[in-house]
Amino acid sequence: MAPPIFFLLLLIGIQAFVASGCFETERNALLAFKADLIDPRNRLASWKSQNCCTWKGVVCSNTSGHILKLNLRNSYDNFDCLYYGKRPSALGGKISPSLLLLNHLEHLDLSLNNFSEIRIPKYFGSLKNLRYLNLSGACFSAMVPPQLGNLSKLHYLDLSSFHCDTNIRVDNILWLADMSSLHYLNMSFVNMSFATYWLQAINMLPSLKYLDMSWTSLPTIPISLPYLNITTLGVLNIAGNNINSTLPRWLWNLTSITHLDLSSNEFHGFIPDELSCLKSLNVLSLGSNNFEGMSPKAFSKLCSLNTLDLRRVGFSGEINKWAERLPSCAQQNIQNLYFKNNELSGNLSGWLENMTSLTEIDLSGNSLNGTIPLRVWRFTNLTRLYLQSNFFEGTITEVQLSHLQRLKWLDLAYNTFNLQITQLEELGLSNNGIVDTLPNWLWNMSRSLAYVHISNNQIKGKLPLTLDHVMLLYLNLSSSQLEGPLPALPQTLSVLDLSNNFFVGPILNATLLRLQYLLLSNNSFDGNLPFALCESTSLQVLDISNNKLSGEIPSCLGMLQDQLLVLDMMSNTLSGNVPTSLGKLRALSILDLSNNRLSGEIPSSLQYCRQLVNLNLGNNNFSGTIPKWIGESLLVLMVLILRSNGFSDLSHNNLSGTIPGSIGKLSWKKGVPTYHMLFFRYGSFDVLAGTAYLVVKGEAREYSKLLYLVESIDLSCNNLYGEIPDEIGDLQALQNLNLSMNHLTGHIPDQIGKMHELESLDVAINKLSGTIPQSLATLNYLSSLNVSYNNLSGKIPSGNQMQTLNDPSIYIGNPYLCGPPTTQSCSTNETTIVFGKESHDRFERLGLYISVVLGFIIGFWIFFGALLLSRSFRNTYFSAIDRTKDVPKYDPTKLTNP
Repeated sequence: MAPPIFFLLLLIGIQAFVASGCFETERNALLAFKADLIDPRNRLASWKSQNCCTWKGVVCSNTSGHILKLNLRNSYDNFDCLYYGKRPSALGGKISPSLLLLNHLEHLDLSLNNFSEIRIPKYFGSLKNLRYLNLSGACFSAMVPPQLGNLSKLHYLDLSSFHCDTNIRVDNILWLADMSSLHYLNMSFVNMSFATYWLQAINMLPSLKYLDMSWTSLPTIPISLPYLNITTLGVLNIAGNNINSTLPRWLWNLTSITHLDLSSNEFHGFIPDELSCLKSLNVLSLGSNNFEGMSPKAFSKLCSLNTLDLRRVGFSGEINKWAERLPSCAQQNIQNLYFKNNELSGNLSGWLENMTSLTEIDLSGNSLNGTIPLRVWRFTNLTRLYLQSNFFEGTITEVQLSHLQRLKWLDLAYNTFNLQITQLEELGLSNNGIVDTLPNWLWNMSRSLAYVHISNNQIKGKLPLTLDHVMLLYLNLSSSQLEGPLPALPQTLSVLDLSNNFFVGPILNATLLRLQYLLLSNNSFDGNLPFALCESTSLQVLDISNNKLSGEIPSCLGMLQDQLLVLDMMSNTLSGNVPTSLGKLRALSILDLSNNRLSGEIPSSLQYCRQLVNLNLGNNNFSGTIPKWIGESLLVLMVLILRSNGFSDLSHNNLSGTIPGSIGKLSWKKGVPTYHMLFFRYGSFDVLAGTAYLVVKGEAREYSKLLYLVESIDLSCNNLYGEIPDEIGDLQALQNLNLSMNHLTGHIPDQIGKMHELESLDVAINKLSGTIPQSLATLNYLSSLNVSYNNLSGKIPSGNQMQTLNDPSIYIGNPYLCGPPTTQSCSTNETTIVFGKESHDRFERLGLYISVVLGFIIGFWIFFGALLLSRSFRNTYFSAIDRTKDVPKYDPTKLTNP
């Protein structure tokens, strides 16, 4: 009887312990884990009480009291925060090995946090009881540790790395073969470019049901396998890997598969009959490949199919011939049909009406014509209808659309519809040739209308006095002929694009807390900038360029310090100084204040805007020198315009001084940094920002919305003097360099030959001397050169790219230049002497100065040393002085002690 009593007492003791709190060792382990974390939003504030089982994210066993689950997944209220890499509540820092003390841990979820500074800890492989490990979107870096293969009980493993800037990779994936219990594996966006035997390792997982290896740069895919061990696989996603192959034969043995995604690769050849063996398929995505055709029977047995994606596969011919290859059972069940961007022709009659279960249709980007069949307007489940960029016509009435109660997204742009529109969430009618005024009922639709995109039409008239009753998120009426003042706007608005119209009056003087993109360029707005702009604290892009705005730039714009990416105020009549508070805009990528009446010096606070890609201060009245910090602090700068001031393109200002050598530290060294693409996406629509006017190859060009492709410096029309620094050659990815119309002296640096991407070089109208460096002939992309009106001499370089620059006018005003394409000839000896002297003139002058100084020092100490050390020399020297001057004689021995 004793043993049962003993165990009963033991059980009672354990239950009493559990009731009072968790195990002390596990509590201390979690506290040590918390101590190494960075928790900016204090998400772990509850981790204080004695009972750790009540802490947020901690789940304990109801029987043993041990910690079983640790769920610290980060949540997002706004997916845009995740998409653009803004994770205000993400945990970071280090992961303490104290987690090893959680011996009973079965579930660990650290997903959607930000551990970008560290790699996945190796000791995770020692958490032997783990069944679930989710590190997706946590932005770990470096190599995935093979020690994870020790987790033999693991059922779920998610290492996907979407929307992370880190490079997490797997080179050898054979460790996966030991995880025989694995059911779910997601490795998407993990770099697996060297994982040659990935499929062989996956084939050792007999229980696997879900496999996602999309966008992993898989190196290849075997066409066949000696045996297939993953016959229970239900989901296979290897999209986005650029796999260049025919369809693998082992695919047709995956008879349990329900979801197959092979899109965005380079699969080619024919889609065979064997595809019909996959009878359980619900989702088939073959889009964005290079198939040459498809067997007529490829879809013949796919009755369970509800999603068919054949976007961008190069199919041509009559669309009904392709649609009719679906069996009648599939036509009745299909819900999502995507034939976007092929070369299909014909109309929708006779086949589309039969697909009554459709919820999404995307036939955009083809050559389809005719009208929309009347029965399509009876598809009561339809939520998305994309027919843009075809040749459809006919009238769409409000009555027809009223039947589509669930329709949320409609895009009919680039057709010739005559339509009236009813209750929607998204309305896209851009480039549709609309020439009339907007109907009043458009603004009185259901409160569900969120997206309105009617740009690039010829719409006239004025907007209503108020739109504050409409629950709009996105409003784009750009590039039309609208006029009048701005209406009162809804507080829900996130994107407003009214650019390229004829609006007048002041810009909005209302605080819109959700507004992210405000694009009002190329109108006739006037008056001062309102303080309300500063209170729109979500603002990311502010483009009010090419208007008639006046007054000073509000200093309160510095309040947008962590949000504002683009500030474009070019071509207004703004005056005064640039506020120092702009230096608080640490996320700023584009700052364009050109073509205004701004004055004073460039504020040094701008050096803290370290994300600047485009800085354009041209055509103002700035003064002072070019700040050295431009090259020392703005290390990702790609477009620098100071033209027509007194310094670099800061062109057309009154900038003066020399070009600092620190300019060589700018980011034009390794090509275009892909992470600075100034292109934004909102909903289904693109939002573009940024314009630069550069003088390139003798022409003023507008680089509108393509700043991420341009790397230029324009310092023309200033008062710069001194020499061109040799460090400019370090800008090896620079494409355009304009230093014309200054007072630069010295020679053209030979180091320019290292700027291998240079296309245009303009140093005209300066005071440069010496020869034109032969290294220019090695610049294979150089297509425009202007060295006119300087004091250059010697032979014009020849060979390679210089042979194409045969316009004599680009060398005019240099009377001592000789050789083609000028008419002045020069001898070989003269050329050699001049080129050798000029290419080394700096070193010769330096050597002369050093020789003179050293000669003086050595000569002085030889004479003075002899005078001190030799009595006879002193006697002789001073006797000679006595004989030349009529002075009393004295004893020279008194110079030294007896």
